[in-house]
Amino acid sequence: MGVVNRIKKTFFPWQYTKEKLSTFGFEKMGNFQKDDVFMVGFPKSGNTVMQFLLAYLVGGLPKDASLSLINAVITEYYTNPYYFRLDERHFFKMHELPKKEFKKVIYIVRDGRDVMLSYYKMQSNLGSDISLKDFYLSGGDSFVGNWNNHVMKWKENPFNADILYIKFEDLISDKASVIKEIASFLNCNSYNIEDIVEATSIENMKIQESSFSWQRSKKTRTWKEGSSFVRKGKSGSYLSENVPAQFIEKFEELSMDALKAFNYV
Repeated sequence: MGVVNRIKKTFFPWQYTKEKLSTFGFEKMGNFQKDDVFMVGFPKSGNTVMQFLLAYLVGGLPKDASLSLINAVITEYYTNPYYFRLDERHFFKMHELPKKEFKKVIYIVRDGRDVMLSYYKMQSNLGSDISLKDFYLSGGDSFVGNWNNHVMKWKENPFNADILYIKFEDLISDKASVIKEIASFLNCNSYNIEDIVEATSIENMKIQESSFSWQRSKKTRTWKEGSSFVRKGKSGSYLSENVPAQFIEKFEELSMDALKAFNYV
Protein backbone atom coordinates (compact mmCIF):
# COMPACT_ATOMS: atom_id res chain seq x y z
CA MET A 1 0.00 0.00 0.00
CA GLY A 2 1.35 3.44 -0.93
CA VAL A 3 2.14 6.17 1.59
CA VAL A 4 -0.82 8.32 0.50
CA ASN A 5 -3.27 5.48 1.00
CA ARG A 6 -1.84 4.69 4.42
CA ILE A 7 -2.25 8.32 5.46
CA LYS A 8 -5.82 8.35 4.18
CA LYS A 9 -6.65 5.20 6.11
CA THR A 10 -5.14 6.66 9.27
CA PHE A 11 -6.53 10.19 9.18
CA PHE A 12 -9.84 9.81 7.36
CA PRO A 13 -11.62 7.22 9.54
CA TRP A 14 -15.15 8.14 8.43
CA GLN A 15 -14.49 6.29 5.16
CA TYR A 16 -14.19 2.95 6.90
CA THR A 17 -16.26 0.36 8.76
CA LYS A 18 -16.20 0.02 12.53
CA GLU A 19 -14.16 -3.16 12.15
CA LYS A 20 -11.48 -1.39 10.12
CA LEU A 21 -11.47 1.58 12.47
CA SER A 22 -10.68 -0.75 15.33
CA THR A 23 -7.84 -2.28 13.31
CA PHE A 24 -6.27 1.15 12.79
CA GLY A 25 -6.49 2.00 16.49
CA PHE A 26 -9.51 4.30 16.34
CA GLU A 27 -12.14 3.98 19.06
CA LYS A 28 -15.72 5.14 19.26
CA MET A 29 -16.21 8.15 21.52
CA GLY A 30 -17.42 6.87 24.86
CA ASN A 31 -15.12 3.84 24.90
CA PHE A 32 -13.18 4.98 27.94
CA GLN A 33 -10.53 3.13 29.94
CA LYS A 34 -9.88 3.20 33.68
CA ASP A 35 -6.70 5.28 33.31
CA ASP A 36 -8.20 7.94 31.04
CA VAL A 37 -8.19 11.56 32.21
CA PHE A 38 -11.09 13.97 31.74
CA MET A 39 -10.59 17.73 31.67
CA VAL A 40 -13.96 19.20 32.64
CA GLY A 41 -15.40 22.64 33.28
CA PHE A 42 -18.53 24.67 32.72
CA PRO A 43 -18.38 26.36 29.28
CA LYS A 44 -16.06 29.40 29.12
CA SER A 45 -14.26 28.54 32.35
CA GLY A 46 -10.83 28.29 30.75
CA ASN A 47 -11.36 24.88 29.18
CA THR A 48 -9.55 25.66 25.93
CA VAL A 49 -6.41 27.10 27.51
CA MET A 50 -6.38 24.06 29.80
CA GLN A 51 -6.70 21.76 26.78
CA PHE A 52 -3.68 23.44 25.17
CA LEU A 53 -1.72 23.39 28.43
CA LEU A 54 -2.31 19.66 28.85
CA ALA A 55 -1.39 18.96 25.23
CA TYR A 56 1.92 20.78 25.68
CA LEU A 57 2.54 19.05 29.01
CA VAL A 58 1.67 15.44 28.23
CA GLY A 59 2.28 15.50 24.48
CA GLY A 60 5.37 17.69 24.38
CA LEU A 61 3.89 19.67 21.49
CA PRO A 62 5.48 22.92 20.24
CA LYS A 63 3.65 26.20 20.76
CA ASP A 64 2.71 26.42 17.08
CA ALA A 65 1.07 22.98 17.05
CA SER A 66 -2.16 22.99 15.03
CA LEU A 67 -5.57 22.78 16.66
CA SER A 68 -6.08 19.38 15.04
CA LEU A 69 -2.89 18.09 16.67
CA ILE A 70 -3.90 19.56 20.04
CA ASN A 71 -7.24 17.82 19.63
CA ALA A 72 -5.55 14.50 18.83
CA VAL A 73 -3.75 14.61 22.18
CA ILE A 74 -6.56 16.11 24.30
CA THR A 75 -9.66 15.07 22.40
CA GLU A 76 -12.76 17.27 22.24
CA TYR A 77 -15.66 15.09 23.42
CA TYR A 78 -18.43 16.74 21.41
CA THR A 79 -17.02 17.02 17.90
CA ASN A 80 -15.30 13.66 17.45
CA PRO A 81 -17.41 10.51 16.95
CA TYR A 82 -14.13 8.57 16.89
CA TYR A 83 -10.72 9.23 18.37
CA PHE A 84 -7.27 7.69 18.03
CA ARG A 85 -5.94 6.27 21.29
CA LEU A 86 -2.31 7.36 21.41
CA ASP A 87 -1.50 5.52 24.63
CA GLU A 88 -3.12 3.44 27.36
CA ARG A 89 -4.09 6.72 29.02
CA HIS A 90 -6.02 9.11 26.80
CA PHE A 91 -7.21 12.65 27.58
CA PHE A 92 -10.61 14.19 26.88
CA LYS A 93 -11.99 17.73 27.08
CA MET A 94 -15.67 18.10 27.99
CA HIS A 95 -18.32 20.00 29.95
CA GLU A 96 -20.27 17.00 31.27
CA LEU A 97 -21.69 16.43 34.74
CA PRO A 98 -20.15 13.63 36.83
CA LYS A 99 -20.45 10.08 35.52
CA LYS A 100 -19.11 6.85 36.96
CA GLU A 101 -16.86 6.42 33.89
CA PHE A 102 -14.94 9.59 34.75
CA LYS A 103 -12.46 8.23 37.27
CA LYS A 104 -9.63 10.77 37.03
CA VAL A 105 -10.64 14.39 36.46
CA ILE A 106 -9.10 17.83 36.21
CA TYR A 107 -11.94 20.23 36.96
CA ILE A 108 -11.42 23.87 36.08
CA VAL A 109 -13.66 26.41 37.79
CA ARG A 110 -13.92 30.14 37.15
CA ASP A 111 -15.85 32.88 38.92
CA GLY A 112 -19.35 32.43 37.53
CA ARG A 113 -19.85 36.19 37.25
CA ASP A 114 -17.02 36.28 34.71
CA VAL A 115 -18.18 33.07 33.06
CA MET A 116 -21.60 34.54 32.31
CA LEU A 117 -20.09 37.53 30.52
CA SER A 118 -17.68 35.41 28.49
CA TYR A 119 -20.38 32.87 27.63
CA TYR A 120 -22.71 35.64 26.50
CA LYS A 121 -20.00 37.14 24.28
CA MET A 122 -19.37 33.77 22.65
CA GLN A 123 -23.06 33.05 22.06
CA SER A 124 -23.52 36.53 20.64
CA ASN A 125 -20.65 35.92 18.22
CA LEU A 126 -22.36 32.69 17.20
CA GLY A 127 -25.52 34.58 16.32
CA SER A 128 -27.62 33.73 19.38
CA ASP A 129 -30.26 36.29 20.33
CA ILE A 130 -30.06 35.56 24.06
CA SER A 131 -29.43 38.68 26.13
CA LEU A 132 -26.82 39.36 28.81
CA LYS A 133 -29.69 39.70 31.27
CA ASP A 134 -30.96 36.23 30.37
CA PHE A 135 -27.58 34.67 31.10
CA TYR A 136 -27.24 36.20 34.55
CA LEU A 137 -30.85 35.88 35.63
CA SER A 138 -31.05 32.21 34.60
CA GLY A 139 -27.89 31.39 36.53
CA GLY A 140 -26.20 30.49 33.28
CA ASP A 141 -28.68 27.98 31.91
CA SER A 142 -26.89 25.84 29.31
CA PHE A 143 -26.87 22.37 27.75
CA VAL A 144 -25.20 21.07 30.94
CA GLY A 145 -27.47 22.96 33.34
CA ASN A 146 -26.69 26.15 35.21
CA TRP A 147 -23.33 27.19 36.60
CA ASN A 148 -24.09 26.62 40.27
CA ASN A 149 -25.43 23.11 39.72
CA HIS A 150 -22.48 22.13 37.52
CA VAL A 151 -19.88 23.36 39.99
CA MET A 152 -21.61 21.85 43.03
CA LYS A 153 -22.17 18.47 41.39
CA TRP A 154 -18.46 18.22 40.70
CA LYS A 155 -17.64 19.51 44.18
CA GLU A 156 -19.87 16.80 45.69
CA ASN A 157 -18.08 14.17 43.56
CA PRO A 158 -20.88 11.56 43.69
CA PHE A 159 -18.81 8.79 42.06
CA ASN A 160 -15.66 9.33 44.14
CA ALA A 161 -13.46 10.27 41.22
CA ASP A 162 -9.86 11.31 41.74
CA ILE A 163 -10.28 15.06 41.10
CA LEU A 164 -7.82 17.93 40.89
CA TYR A 165 -9.67 21.24 41.19
CA ILE A 166 -8.00 24.14 39.38
CA LYS A 167 -9.21 27.73 39.68
CA PHE A 168 -8.91 29.73 36.48
CA GLU A 169 -7.81 32.72 38.52
CA ASP A 170 -4.83 30.73 39.87
CA LEU A 171 -4.02 29.58 36.37
CA ILE A 172 -3.62 33.13 35.11
CA SER A 173 -1.92 34.52 38.23
CA ASP A 174 0.64 31.74 38.84
CA LYS A 175 0.58 29.40 35.86
CA ALA A 176 3.94 27.79 36.63
CA SER A 177 2.74 26.57 40.04
CA VAL A 178 -0.49 25.24 38.52
CA ILE A 179 1.47 23.34 35.86
CA LYS A 180 3.60 21.72 38.57
CA GLU A 181 0.45 20.74 40.45
CA ILE A 182 -1.07 19.20 37.33
CA ALA A 183 2.16 17.38 36.48
CA SER A 184 2.24 15.89 39.98
CA PHE A 185 -1.42 14.85 39.71
CA LEU A 186 -0.73 13.15 36.36
CA ASN A 187 2.66 11.78 37.45
CA CYS A 188 4.36 13.23 34.40
CA ASN A 189 7.47 15.31 33.74
CA SER A 190 7.19 19.09 34.05
CA TYR A 191 10.64 20.08 32.76
CA ASN A 192 9.25 22.42 30.05
CA ILE A 193 7.24 24.71 32.32
CA GLU A 194 8.58 27.97 30.90
CA ASP A 195 7.73 26.85 27.37
CA ILE A 196 4.19 25.91 28.42
CA VAL A 197 3.68 29.26 30.16
CA GLU A 198 4.69 31.06 26.97
CA ALA A 199 2.67 28.78 24.69
CA THR A 200 -0.52 29.32 26.70
CA SER A 201 -0.16 33.07 27.06
CA ILE A 202 -3.14 35.10 25.84
CA GLU A 203 -0.91 36.50 23.11
CA ASN A 204 0.02 33.07 21.74
CA MET A 205 -3.55 31.79 22.08
CA LYS A 206 -4.70 34.68 19.89
CA ILE A 207 -2.01 33.83 17.35
CA GLN A 208 -3.22 30.24 17.44
CA GLU A 209 -6.79 31.33 16.77
CA SER A 210 -5.66 33.10 13.61
CA SER A 211 -4.08 29.89 12.30
CA PHE A 212 -5.55 27.93 9.40
CA SER A 213 -6.46 24.94 11.55
CA TRP A 214 -8.49 26.98 14.07
CA GLN A 215 -10.09 29.21 11.43
CA ARG A 216 -11.17 26.13 9.48
CA SER A 217 -12.72 24.69 12.63
CA LYS A 218 -14.63 27.93 13.29
CA LYS A 219 -16.17 27.77 9.82
CA THR A 220 -18.15 24.72 10.91
CA ARG A 221 -20.21 27.05 13.12
CA THR A 222 -21.90 30.41 12.50
CA TRP A 223 -19.22 32.72 13.90
CA LYS A 224 -19.67 36.40 13.08
CA GLU A 225 -17.08 37.78 10.70
CA GLY A 226 -14.05 39.02 12.62
CA SER A 227 -15.25 37.69 15.99
CA SER A 228 -12.88 36.01 18.40
CA PHE A 229 -13.17 32.96 20.65
CA VAL A 230 -10.13 33.93 22.72
CA ARG A 231 -10.99 37.08 24.66
CA LYS A 232 -9.02 38.70 27.48
CA GLY A 233 -8.17 35.80 29.77
CA LYS A 234 -8.59 37.97 32.86
CA SER A 235 -10.48 37.81 36.14
CA GLY A 236 -12.96 40.45 37.24
CA SER A 237 -14.18 41.26 33.73
CA TYR A 238 -17.75 41.58 34.95
CA LEU A 239 -16.59 44.58 37.00
CA SER A 240 -14.40 46.25 34.39
CA GLU A 241 -17.07 45.83 31.71
CA ASN A 242 -19.78 47.26 33.96
CA VAL A 243 -22.31 44.44 34.06
CA PRO A 244 -25.45 45.93 35.70
CA ALA A 245 -25.49 45.45 39.46
CA GLN A 246 -28.98 43.95 39.45
CA PHE A 247 -27.79 41.17 37.11
CA ILE A 248 -24.90 40.35 39.42
CA GLU A 249 -27.09 40.40 42.51
CA LYS A 250 -29.55 37.93 41.00
CA PHE A 251 -26.79 35.65 39.79
CA GLU A 252 -25.17 35.67 43.24
CA GLU A 253 -28.52 34.80 44.80
CA LEU A 254 -28.87 31.79 42.48
CA SER A 255 -25.22 30.72 42.72
CA MET A 256 -24.18 31.43 46.28
CA ASP A 257 -23.37 27.80 47.11
CA ALA A 258 -20.77 27.48 44.36
CA LEU A 259 -19.40 31.01 44.86
CA LYS A 260 -18.78 30.22 48.52
CA ALA A 261 -17.43 26.71 47.84
CA PHE A 262 -14.53 28.17 45.85
CA ASN A 263 -14.14 31.36 47.89
CA TYR A 264 -15.41 33.80 45.27
CA VAL A 265 -17.45 35.61 47.92
